[in-house]
Amino acid sequence: MSNFIHSDGVSYSFIKSDRFKTTLISIGFYLPLEKTASANALTLNLMKSGTVKLNDTYSFNRKLASLYGASVTSSAAKLGDCQELRLNITVNDDKFALNGEHTVDEAGELLCDMIFSHLLAGSIYSDEAIAREKRLLCESIAGKLNDKRTYSRNRCEEIMCQNEPYGISGEGTVDAVKDLTSRDVLTSLDRIIRKAFISVQVIGSNEPKRFVDTFADCIKKAGRDYKELPTDTVKSADETRLVEEKMAVNQGKLVLGLRSAVGGEDRETVAAWVMCDIFGGGPYSKLFCNVREKMSLCYYCSARSVRRKGLILVDCGVEDKNIEAAKTAILSQLSEIVNGNITEKEINSSKLSMCDMIRSIESDQGALARWYATRALENKPASPSEMCELISKVAVEDCMTAATDFKLDTVFVLRPEEAQ
Repeated sequence: MSNFIHSDGVSYSFIKSDRFKTTLISIGFYLPLEKTASANALTLNLMKSGTVKLNDTYSFNRKLASLYGASVTSSAAKLGDCQELRLNITVNDDKFALNGEHTVDEAGELLCDMIFSHLLAGSIYSDEAIAREKRLLCESIAGKLNDKRTYSRNRCEEIMCQNEPYGISGEGTVDAVKDLTSRDVLTSLDRIIRKAFISVQVIGSNEPKRFVDTFADCIKKAGRDYKELPTDTVKSADETRLVEEKMAVNQGKLVLGLRSAVGGEDRETVAAWVMCDIFGGGPYSKLFCNVREKMSLCYYCSARSVRRKGLILVDCGVEDKNIEAAKTAILSQLSEIVNGNITEKEINSSKLSMCDMIRSIESDQGALARWYATRALENKPASPSEMCELISKVAVEDCMTAATDFKLDTVFVLRPEEAQ
């Protein structure tokens, strides 16, 4: 992997791989999570929809088709206390072009036009385009609200981090999106291009030099006013909060939010990752084997870590009568780890499963891009193979130490409306 980092907050990585028939170019923008998240997410969707010259669906899709069916995707998410806005284009490698076209460079230049053309031309997006993308973004946000498991996890995070940037949604809110104007979009466009930390990843068999030059030229013309991103807030739990809501659901949801004062980059938190997997990862985990299977308290029960923030979220689907018993049992399993009651089978199964999953990333171009995208802000991001090596060195004592730092911060319960 070749890298370079510009002093004005732009990083570039080329990950050479002959495994794929396509090249993926991914450009991510990282900004502090603020109330502007909705405007930023809308602006990203508008970037994805075309360029100044290709400003309608037909002409834009025709251009993608001329590049042998190139595809464009985007995502707005949270990465610690930052908002991550990412735009990707995937295109066939040049060696598959029928007439010797430089398809990868052309696709990269198209991606640059999607990002920079409106700002550099002083052009605004049409009212029609803004209205369309507002509707689609509102539907995306509402869709996550309709998935009650996702909704419950998000609500627990929001409550835990209500006085921190991480409590803000990566896509914003429906109400905030509806209120956005074309002026908000212009302000956001300037903010994204000039003020964000920008991370570029290219994954393919050959480096697209022309694209790199085009991108660097666009950055120079746009002008940068980058200021270093704030450090993520990582702190211990002060007290335990209980929040309950009722909805028309058949199955109750219980989410426990745990906090640790230890958070940060991969190399600092690998023990916490392994510990979390032993706690509530796969079918070998303590939550699955005990809380779900032996005690039959939950329909599902798993744990997910947010290591940059030092958080673990345990979520389960549970009948109303079993909520308290499930909470007690979950915390009991964490105590088991704190006390060192981890069998050799448990830690070995966890390491094997984690490394199998991580190694599979190298054979999936999109997953490989996401791997480096979520590590774009790290000083020394670990490759998948390096991470497997780090995981292999984690001992039971490391897991005990990591588990000791986690304390219960928030309990979120979503009950069926008829529950008393």
